[in-house]
Amino acid sequence: MPFMVNSSFVYVKAIIMSRQILLILLVITSLTTMGGVFSARTSIELAKKQKSDIISKKGYNNHDETIHAFVTIDNPCSELFLNQIGATVNSRFGNVRGITLPLDCVEKLTTILGIKHIDIEKHYTLCNSKSRELSRFPSMTYSTGDYLSPAYTGKNVVVGVIDVGVDFNHINFIDKDGNNRIVRVYIPCDTTGVSPVVDGLSLPGSEYTTAEQIACLTTDDSTMYHGTHTAGTAAGSYLPNGLHGVATGAQIVVCAMPESELTDFNIASSIRYIFNYADQVGLPAVINMSLSSQDGPHDGSSVLCRLFDELSGAGRICVVSSGNDADMPMNINKTLGVNDSLATFLADWHRREVMSGYSSMWSMSGTRHTVDAVIWDVIADTLIHRLDIPQEAELDSVYVVSSENDTVFAKYFTGELYFACAIEDNGHFHSLVETNYAHSDKNHYKIGLIHKAPEGEKLMGWTGNNIIYSKESLNGWTGGIRNGGCNVSDLATSDQVISVGAYCSSNSFVMMDGSTRTISDSHPEDIAYFSGFGTDARNINRPDLVAPGYMLASSGSRYVESLKSPSKIVDLVSVDGNEYPYALEGGTSMSAPVVAGAIALWLEIEPQLSPRDLRELMAATCYSDSYVENGIAIKWGCGKLDIDAGIKYLQGKQEGDINHDGVVTSADVTALYDILLGASLTNIQRADVNRDNVITSADVTRLYDILLGL
Repeated sequence: MPFMVNSSFVYVKAIIMSRQILLILLVITSLTTMGGVFSARTSIELAKKQKSDIISKKGYNNHDETIHAFVTIDNPCSELFLNQIGATVNSRFGNVRGITLPLDCVEKLTTILGIKHIDIEKHYTLCNSKSRELSRFPSMTYSTGDYLSPAYTGKNVVVGVIDVGVDFNHINFIDKDGNNRIVRVYIPCDTTGVSPVVDGLSLPGSEYTTAEQIACLTTDDSTMYHGTHTAGTAAGSYLPNGLHGVATGAQIVVCAMPESELTDFNIASSIRYIFNYADQVGLPAVINMSLSSQDGPHDGSSVLCRLFDELSGAGRICVVSSGNDADMPMNINKTLGVNDSLATFLADWHRREVMSGYSSMWSMSGTRHTVDAVIWDVIADTLIHRLDIPQEAELDSVYVVSSENDTVFAKYFTGELYFACAIEDNGHFHSLVETNYAHSDKNHYKIGLIHKAPEGEKLMGWTGNNIIYSKESLNGWTGGIRNGGCNVSDLATSDQVISVGAYCSSNSFVMMDGSTRTISDSHPEDIAYFSGFGTDARNINRPDLVAPGYMLASSGSRYVESLKSPSKIVDLVSVDGNEYPYALEGGTSMSAPVVAGAIALWLEIEPQLSPRDLRELMAATCYSDSYVENGIAIKWGCGKLDIDAGIKYLQGKQEGDINHDGVVTSADVTALYDILLGASLTNIQRADVNRDNVITSADVTRLYDILLGL
């Protein structure tokens, strides 16, 4: 299909593989595909990659550039052809394959029958912005001495951390005998070590498996300490300064990468790596992921959510942050009436010079919606110009408007706007607008998006990278929702993860230089102003619970230059000539590892706890105070984490007490039969009376023995 150009837009087929590349900077060729297989994000990312190649004049004969992607297949036989086109299969879960392939082989993917959907990797962001006491950490179980000896430490439990900026040999990870409790390191983007093999497939990157190898590591990212902080909160064990974590005796497996490599593909590889190690050593595992993204359908169907569904279960727990976007109008939704529309403006929350971000709009069915992109004079409330994006935009296509090809656009903006649409893997229609432009007068002229769909269709949209929805105080336009709607991370919408919000643990800290750092935007023990929450696209309330997260002190990286200043740290531990900093951070990034550490303690008591079991436990043990009781219920989930109550809950479980009423009676027999017959799904773990990990008639026999006192 030949390329099509007019004065206001460039029409681009998303495979972006034509060899007839024009030398004009922003004129991009049209490329063919079988249609309807690329996600909207993939189409835009490939278009941007082609533009980059035009600038560098590399073309697509360069076989060295590789990409990671997820492909959904209708037929397992399709996998046989992936190697033939130059792709390497790195992982399998359900009907999804994680692959690595040369960029110039993307076109060949569409020639394989049975490939339903192609989704290039996308980036995620970190959720950072006296926690143990507020979480009711059971200090009463400790003994005195040089090193405390808690009754539960997460011993024989694996705590996995997927993060950025880890000081692998920080004193907070060294036990009292001088041994590093980080037993495995996996860096998905590293090429200097040996690639791990999981389920017979080679993961990209390198693993480090011996104490000697790990001792030689420094950090994955010398500009950040986020991962050192979260790992220390979950499982740090340097006790003398009181800034240790929760699960001080757990084995730690760290999967670390620079922030630029924090993608769903690398996260998926890391999840598989951690659980594979736990399988090898026969231990339960909990993984902390203090990261988020609004880029997704928020219905539990994105790639990582499906991976959670596949791999989570008894003794395999994933914990995620709820996100830090509660106060940002990044979510919008509307059920359309007759001849109705959802019209909104794109604005910049932090009033930066460049509008760099996206708007991601979803139909809650497969019904197509249209998008009119306009330039609007918000002072005069007047249409200036309609950008030339077709009402019937083709799938697997990208439409680019820029100051190079649209003279009217160039009068008000410098930069570009990309548009693509797709029927995504969940069967829903999705339109994506990505922006990267500067205003000539941002208070006067705005880009507006007018979405139209049939009567009764519900549209839900999210923005990212500090782009927000705004109505600019104009009638007929809709702004984003602050402190409502669904401003929770897409990752938190899986039923197989534990999602965690944050409340304020302390608002005043004394730094090493004697200065006091005070925060004034949240009151101690009240919900943090940023803590993500909401009702997702399946009408399920998130998060599951909250924990302290604003602000928290924990270990920082020795390799971050800013942490060498006494005004930036709260403590500096000197051991054997090395100085280890401790620093402050705030966010749901900080609350999630508190919960992950708590789960490690609970798994030490009951190694087969599942996400369902944990929700039951938390509902029974989380506590409410005046802030919870007088606040908006959905923000708090089931309440504030209570580690000690969770321990006592598990310790107090009576064998045979299936309905959890504190006694073993004939009512428990009825409850067990209901579970066996599929009439009930509650208290399933308790129904495994004989602890053989299955629920059968043998459990009935054991229950009758208990009732008879045998």
